[in-house]
Amino acid sequence: GGGSTLWRVFLRFSGVLAAANRPAHWLPQGCAATRNRMAGSPEEWYRSLPKITRGYLTTALATTVCVQLELISPMLIYLDFESVVSKLELWRLVTNFCFFGKFGFPFMFSLFFLVRYGRELEAKRFEGRAADFLWGMMLMGLVQMGVAFVLGSVPFLAQALLSSIVYLWSREYAEQVISIFGLFNVQAFYFPWVLLAIRVLMGGSPVDDLIGIFSGHVYYFLEDVQNVRLSAPAFLRDLLDGPAAGAPQPNRGIFGGHGWGAGQRLGG
Repeated sequence: GGGSTLWRVFLRFSGVLAAANRPAHWLPQGCAATRNRMAGSPEEWYRSLPKITRGYLTTALATTVCVQLELISPMLIYLDFESVVSKLELWRLVTNFCFFGKFGFPFMFSLFFLVRYGRELEAKRFEGRAADFLWGMMLMGLVQMGVAFVLGSVPFLAQALLSSIVYLWSREYAEQVISIFGLFNVQAFYFPWVLLAIRVLMGGSPVDDLIGIFSGHVYYFLEDVQNVRLSAPAFLRDLLDGPAAGAPQPNRGIFGGHGWGAGQRLGG
């Protein structure tokens, strides 16, 4: 049918872009099998995505569909600190990361970049640590909201969060050489800056990309340079990763600290 034909065209387009970016032998463990499964149905491809990437993709797509159908207004989900403080519209702190814009080529490219680089980052750097990936996104989101508060004119931070994911990916694969639309090759280390330059040349604003690069570098600097372990809280790890099979569960508090209990009074 027409739907399956469109799906095959999308897979062929995705495969061509992915192959232009990286040869198959550079795939992290697990991603080669994922690409092989993409030849199947949309449901099989969707279920093959890592859980955080899949969840973010679903949320972003659902948000755009709701806005496109006028079920919700962008005015209700953009980042407005005054509404957050005075009206307690706390959902804005989350929903502003979920809207990449209405349907169009920029939206499709954003989702492609999310799947392409979010999947590989989650499969390699955060392998078996979905909670840490989500926690890292939340920490980078906090940095981005802090910058947005200072700037005062950044209603949506979805593109900035995507840029931070791409930045961490570029650090993870820093030595890899990738092709930019078949025109020239660059090291992955410079990829976020190339995307920023392309956005500016196309008449866009570099603010979102700069915010994303800055927040991504803050995370990278703390974790990889200063060796600060930015682990997710224990409850989030148990929820997303589950307890280690066969491992004894320590007596710990909700944020991972040991729960020592009340103890007993001497002589009581």
